[in-house]
Amino acid sequence: MKKFVILGAGTSGLIAATMIKKRWKDQVHVSVYYDSNQKNIGVGESTTPIIDMFLKKYLEVPIDKLIRETSTTVKLGISFKNWIEGVEYFHGFPEIDFTVDDYSSSTYSLLNGTYDGGILHSKATDLVPSYFFRYIHALHIDTQEFSKYVQKKIEGEVEFIDDIAKEIKSDGKNIQSIVFENSGEVTADFYIDASGFNSILLETLNPKWNDILEMLPMDRAIPQQVPYQFNEIPSYTVAEARKHGWIWKIPIGDRFGTGYVYSSKFTSDEEAREDYNLWLNDTFGVQLNTDRVIHYKPGYYENNWIGNCMAVGLSSGFVEPLESTGIHIIIQQMMNFIDYNPTLKNLEYNKQESNRLNRTLYSEIVEFICLHYNTNREDSKFWKYMTNNKTEWVRNFDEKCREEFLEKSSITSSKVFWNIESYIQVANGLQMFNQDSIQNYVNSLPNSNQILEECKLMDMEIKKAKNMNSNVPQKDMIKFVNQ
Repeated sequence: MKKFVILGAGTSGLIAATMIKKRWKDQVHVSVYYDSNQKNIGVGESTTPIIDMFLKKYLEVPIDKLIRETSTTVKLGISFKNWIEGVEYFHGFPEIDFTVDDYSSSTYSLLNGTYDGGILHSKATDLVPSYFFRYIHALHIDTQEFSKYVQKKIEGEVEFIDDIAKEIKSDGKNIQSIVFENSGEVTADFYIDASGFNSILLETLNPKWNDILEMLPMDRAIPQQVPYQFNEIPSYTVAEARKHGWIWKIPIGDRFGTGYVYSSKFTSDEEAREDYNLWLNDTFGVQLNTDRVIHYKPGYYENNWIGNCMAVGLSSGFVEPLESTGIHIIIQQMMNFIDYNPTLKNLEYNKQESNRLNRTLYSEIVEFICLHYNTNREDSKFWKYMTNNKTEWVRNFDEKCREEFLEKSSITSSKVFWNIESYIQVANGLQMFNQDSIQNYVNSLPNSNQILEECKLMDMEIKKAKNMNSNVPQKDMIKFVNQ
């Protein structure tokens, strides 16, 4: 039996414990050490569709059961407001692959002025499909509540120990042991670092840090919860651009989780608080009532698996939460660990490949987040910096969109996280396409008339599916589930 010690019982530690125990069952003993005085950040979290796979495959909990027993709501996408002044666009989840060979169905709809997202659920609304669990979706969750829920589900299979790590013994290549206040010295075959931003275990193994501060200088967040004052429950997250950064708004249970994300390089805490308070008053008629400021270091470790230790979630790195990638990263990291360590022999090749995939994941997330800042705004020090310091990839991608549109192979050949429709939705929302470039692109294709006709038929299928799809207000769906 292999022994796992997980340091931290937040979202990362609990997901790791669940997936390890589910995969290896009686072949492993899993102990989770945590400090009960340390609480989750608990600001309300928006997720990606991978959460559905985790719940079904690893936790074995149906989505309707989770909604019935927690403050969870359904998410169909993200509404981006005022990244370009007065413009709002939607980034939703594709239901199926709406492409014809190498060409998106959006080729036709954009060219003919009928584009509405290229997917079934392409608008910010409080509606959800009547049988939402049959459609691709994500969730809005209360992180503290979710963690308690997961812990309760696995308590009989995983050992939980309330204790504080006093010393990490390491030779620089492997963790040798952890000395706890009450448990004394504890050894294991594998250590999972789920200690959060401090990366308590991994830091003893001389990891290389990939700093992304120049590309994405956001390093502060001020969170506040706001009770619902309306009957509707949105089926989307809001990311609203502001003078110094942007604000998230996430519907969970009976409240919104909100927060102001900004860069200390350009904005003082007081300036951010002032603008956030103005938004809270304008949006909800409430005042900012917290002194809390979350500090974080944007970037990620070159290798999150070193020796007999793997860091997951915040311990491995952090990219601002603009596309709700936090929990996705945790689950993907654990899937990599499971896929590349089947016999638990900790082979060097397995670590090498898992680390490579983790770097690819982070790199793509950073690129995609940077794309959202391609607004050409210059109305503050922050926005001037973002406009004048675009990454090479964003500049090249912008030129690609403006000159010859996008073919499927230009995305899927190098990307693993988002598909072509996601890139088209964001690029179109940022007004990066023009009719001439799309027309020239279509004219350059072999059998262009036939391809355009096929794209038209696929576009019609999307619109037909939308018309046939039965949607209900999310509040009514939740009432039905709770009956």
